[in-house]
Amino acid sequence: MSLSVFALVAASAALHVLWNALVKTCRDKAAFALLTSLASFLLVLPLGLLLEGRACFSQPAAFWGLAALSGFFETLYTVFLFRAYRSSDLSVVYPLSRGVAPVFTMVFGGFLIGDTISAFHSLLVIVILAGIVGVVMSTNAKGPAAMNRAGILFALATGAAIAGYHLVDRKVMMAAQPPSPLAYLMVMHAFLAIFISAYVLILSPNDHPLALEWRTNRRGVLIVGACTPLAYLLIMVALQSGNVTHVAAGRNVGILLSTLAGGLVLKEHISSSRAVGALMIAGGVAGLVLC
Repeated sequence: MSLSVFALVAASAALHVLWNALVKTCRDKAAFALLTSLASFLLVLPLGLLLEGRACFSQPAAFWGLAALSGFFETLYTVFLFRAYRSSDLSVVYPLSRGVAPVFTMVFGGFLIGDTISAFHSLLVIVILAGIVGVVMSTNAKGPAAMNRAGILFALATGAAIAGYHLVDRKVMMAAQPPSPLAYLMVMHAFLAIFISAYVLILSPNDHPLALEWRTNRRGVLIVGACTPLAYLLIMVALQSGNVTHVAAGRNVGILLSTLAGGLVLKEHISSSRAVGALMIAGGVAGLVLC
């Protein structure tokens, strides 16, 4: 991997950890989820219409169906992630959710798109699971047990949702004539904004003061709204000149960055088991991609 490609991948990972940290520190997570999803869509929409508008609306029905399904999994990802951060640290939720996602992807990928895993890959999965145990065990000494369990379960559910939209997105890009990433991103974000709006305004039983969240946390909303598509765009640029396996493995630097951010910025307690577990998760995921 060249230095320029690594710089793009590292910048993408840093942006991803940044917006996760802002999610962790926001006050009303449901209102923040809706506002940031709408902000991302409104930022992507003009560029998508300008560059890919005609190509987007000429896509077959299957494209729209899969974009809607990906948007649904992205909605689950957002809801579960924001819920996990109510109960657990950034340095717990981020490694767990990002680390378990490729495990779910490999398990279900074999049934859905014909991907299989080797014995060595199975060994790497065991390394990841051992790292997850280390991170989970590090929560026993902090906070109420029920709260820790809820955060862990929602983090694992977040990983399953990540696997869901990865599998759908891969299905789209495996088509004989795949759409442009920008057109797909625009349509997927449109469905994400619709589903998040429905969840927050209809399904969620609590009153979420959107106007108050916007007034008091406008900068955070705009930063997260911009970081989400920008992190994806940096990866797409990196893939133009970098090996896809190297790029995918490089993204796991975010697991280590989240642990550092949790300890240094959010003042979370990073025990030795949490640090070692994060290293094992990052190393195991990198091995899955590279080997």
